[in-house]
Amino acid sequence: MFSSYFSKKIGDIAYLIKNEKFHVILAIIFLSFLPATLLMGSAIINVFSVCIIIFFIIDMWKGVEKFPNDIFFYLLLIFWLSLIINLIFSNYLWASLPRSIGFGKFILFVFSIKYFFTYKKFKFEKIILESWLVIFCVVSADLLIEYFFGSNTLGFKAAMPGRLSGFLNQELKIGNFYYGFILISICTMHYHLQIKNKNNYIILFIILFLTISLIIGERANFIRAIFASLLFIIYLGINLKKKFLIFGSIFLFIVLLLKFENNFNTRIIAQVSNPIISKGYINYLKETQHGAHRDAARLIFKDNLFFGSGVKTFRYESAKEKYKNKEYLKTSWRISTHPHQIHWEFISETGIFGYSIFLIFFFLVIVDSVKKILKNKNLFALSSLLFIIATILPLIPSGSFFTTYTATIFWLNFAILSIYKEKK
Repeated sequence: MFSSYFSKKIGDIAYLIKNEKFHVILAIIFLSFLPATLLMGSAIINVFSVCIIIFFIIDMWKGVEKFPNDIFFYLLLIFWLSLIINLIFSNYLWASLPRSIGFGKFILFVFSIKYFFTYKKFKFEKIILESWLVIFCVVSADLLIEYFFGSNTLGFKAAMPGRLSGFLNQELKIGNFYYGFILISICTMHYHLQIKNKNNYIILFIILFLTISLIIGERANFIRAIFASLLFIIYLGINLKKKFLIFGSIFLFIVLLLKFENNFNTRIIAQVSNPIISKGYINYLKETQHGAHRDAARLIFKDNLFFGSGVKTFRYESAKEKYKNKEYLKTSWRISTHPHQIHWEFISETGIFGYSIFLIFFFLVIVDSVKKILKNKNLFALSSLLFIIATILPLIPSGSFFTTYTATIFWLNFAILSIYKEKK
């Protein structure tokens, strides 16, 4: 069964690439394996991303297509320009320069992905999406193996109890990868499953993937994953009774897992839920490292009101003694590469000017996308929009917006939104 399936797939791929330009074939290969590079380190991610951009430029140079004409393109240019302007006021120019100038790469990255997805009327779309689905399923299986057997297929295991690291070994950030591809994978299944009652199977896969997201142990990314997935289910074409049954099942399963699984009970109930309920959110923050990060970001913003301290400067600015606040129990741990919350990152590093551009940018992106999704009803566009909204939720901790790993996942989803919001 599987051998005949893969033989057919290989035949389909061979037919598609026959007589195709060599650099286009390479671009499709690199794009198909892009999610796998996220498990291999920043150097590999950058190599693949830059190669895809180069292949895009080669085809553009030959005049095959006009330069991108999309509202997102112009919004991204304005966003980039704001970072360049902010650079002038940075307290640490040498630290801000690579990230501010380098942000232009992500504009090209977004439209390179869009270009090769839509190439010759979506000729290679299915190959790319199915490759991403296979990679996501392999990662899912590997995480389940690590959970049940203590180490993954490569012998890796997370050093922290109650956490899974999968193929990332000691780097505890697989949850970001996971929630970044959950809904894209679900959409690929939805469009390609040719069976009766396929929505029922889709719901089962959503529950399975959310369960894996929970056992990964990254609380913030699990909250984002469940937020986006539940909104996705609400939109999905199933009756109201079944939706209530699904929500109830997910809620009951999570409650049981939190109650009877000691690691989850400790990390979510004992360490977060109970302290917030008993002490209040503000007092809870004053006893945590995340709270110390946010307080340092607040104080940096007060001292650099209009333009912030500069992109990627939090690690240097937060180390200053004047940002030590004894009201926060872990104020000595405030020093970090970023304040672990995307809004505080922009507030402290780009000030009122940059943060205003940030809010306007995402407001216009969301408004434009909602209009197009309601019109075209494309689930891929919806899935990526929900990912973006979940990423910029306030209060919930997050990775730095400018790191290679986080940014690649984010802008890949942004590219998917740009591709599918116009497609019925």
